[in-house]
Amino acid sequence: MIYSKHITTVKNTAKTAAKRTVLNVTKGLVYKVEVYFPSGSAGLAGVAIFDGLYQCWPSTTGEFFIGESQMISFDDLYLKEAAPYTFQIFTFNEDDTHSHAIGVRIGLVSKDAFLARFMPTKGAEFMADLVRKLNVEQAVLQGTQKITVATTPAEFLESVKQVKSVVVPAESVTPAIKIFTPQQVERFGIVPTGGEIPKR
Repeated sequence: MIYSKHITTVKNTAKTAAKRTVLNVTKGLVYKVEVYFPSGSAGLAGVAIFDGLYQCWPSTTGEFFIGESQMISFDDLYLKEAAPYTFQIFTFNEDDTHSHAIGVRIGLVSKDAFLARFMPTKGAEFMADLVRKLNVEQAVLQGTQKITVATTPAEFLESVKQVKSVVVPAESVTPAIKIFTPQQVERFGIVPTGGEIPKR
């Protein structure tokens, strides 16, 4: 399945007041991401895609993709296993004259469909192990990025901090907790309660 959003952002929309658009998806595995910048944006418009508090693309906290008459397209493996089944797309437009449109497409399939299409010689046990590893990796990145978001002085990130929680499987988070200090675990609420990392 390909989920798509065509987003027009009006002139003089600063990064610090980025427009938020919700893209509804389903449970599954993201295998492809595309961001299209039409001619005329001249690097003045940008996009960042979040899953709750976690900035997925680009992975650098507080940064945006920018472009001019360009398609940014890449393969990825990102699990979207917990509700809400949405991505938040933040866009800015620093052009003082024109609105600009950006196209966002996300390819997402079920784990079984991914296995059948991309790894037909691999079995269910391989996929289960891959999913476990991806969950742990994402939990570590989410915990690390949660600290970065909380300590990065960027007004744009304030709108991201309004998200109530990041939901991740509890069994995936526990191994990742070991990389954080007890103070970070307490301050930023990294330890899940019933699989949920509460907003502080």
